[in-house]
Amino acid sequence: MTTWSPARGLAPELVDDLSAHAGSLDAGRGTSRRAFGALGAAGLLGIGAPGNVDGRLPEMASVVREIAGVCMSTAFSVWAHRMAVEYLAAADTAYATGAVESLLAGARLGVTGMAAAFKEAAGCGSLDLAATPTDGGYELSGVLRWASNVHPDSLLVTAAGTEAGEKLIVALPLAASGVTAGKPFDLLALGSTASSSVRLDAVRVPNEQVLSTDLTGFLAMVRPTFLVLQSAMCLGLARVSAEQARLGLSGVNAVFADEFGRAEADLAHAESTLTDLAEAVGSARPPTSRDLLSLRLSAAELAVTCTGLEIRTAGGKGYASNSAANRRFREATFLPVQSPSEAQLRWELAACT
Repeated sequence: MTTWSPARGLAPELVDDLSAHAGSLDAGRGTSRRAFGALGAAGLLGIGAPGNVDGRLPEMASVVREIAGVCMSTAFSVWAHRMAVEYLAAADTAYATGAVESLLAGARLGVTGMAAAFKEAAGCGSLDLAATPTDGGYELSGVLRWASNVHPDSLLVTAAGTEAGEKLIVALPLAASGVTAGKPFDLLALGSTASSSVRLDAVRVPNEQVLSTDLTGFLAMVRPTFLVLQSAMCLGLARVSAEQARLGLSGVNAVFADEFGRAEADLAHAESTLTDLAEAVGSARPPTSRDLLSLRLSAAELAVTCTGLEIRTAGGKGYASNSAANRRFREATFLPVQSPSEAQLRWELAACT
């Protein structure tokens, strides 16, 4: 198995900056967007896109991991943004090629509104948006129940279906006429991620903004990266909490040593698997859906386990809401419900042949 190594290119001063602002973002002061200019300038927002074409998806996974260990709010926003980059790069249309440049620079944020599309493809849901063909394009209506990086100048990539059964992947600016962002969600630990619902009322989408009319084929192209980078986010949080728990195993806390040992072994295995699967994306022997789904499920479980160990070994200080241990414990509660949720992952794995 391959041993994970830290990301190339995530400069110490960038890590320090993310760490210095993690507490304020957790408290809802500011938004995770604040870091994107620096991330874009460092060339960290498009590594491996699309489909590990440059062989550097493991490096992108390392970047997401390291950010998640410092500030999950930023990591989650980076993951959502990076997936919008993936969709545009995979589409490779004239519109997508032009639109992706501002996302790579971090000047504009990307919104991934694809949860319903993945559920549709898996057979456990349906598309949220309806598309009506018009002269030269479509009109989209409906509500995305959850989207993140929802800023007035953000670019949304999402899916919609027509009454005739056509299924589309489209890109559209949130500034378009007919788009209304809902009230920002009051989230546990992730309130700075600009997450809300998004309503579309007869939003005009010209044909040039249609990225694909092959929903199944398009999702098959992008989902390996989707799951690899989500898993990286989970494992980045798990690793930092595991290291902090290790420091707290002395004295009476030695009773947690066996539990910690099991978690550490599972974490090391998951980290190695992450690198192996990231390397395999786009290769002659790509990772299977079962392998990717299994990693994503175990990574989220490990984050919950490791943050739980950290909070128990931290003692009373871990109960303080402004402590890093407390923040990581709260951040981990999001992972079992992030789409694909634990329930969906288990459902899909049960359906794998």
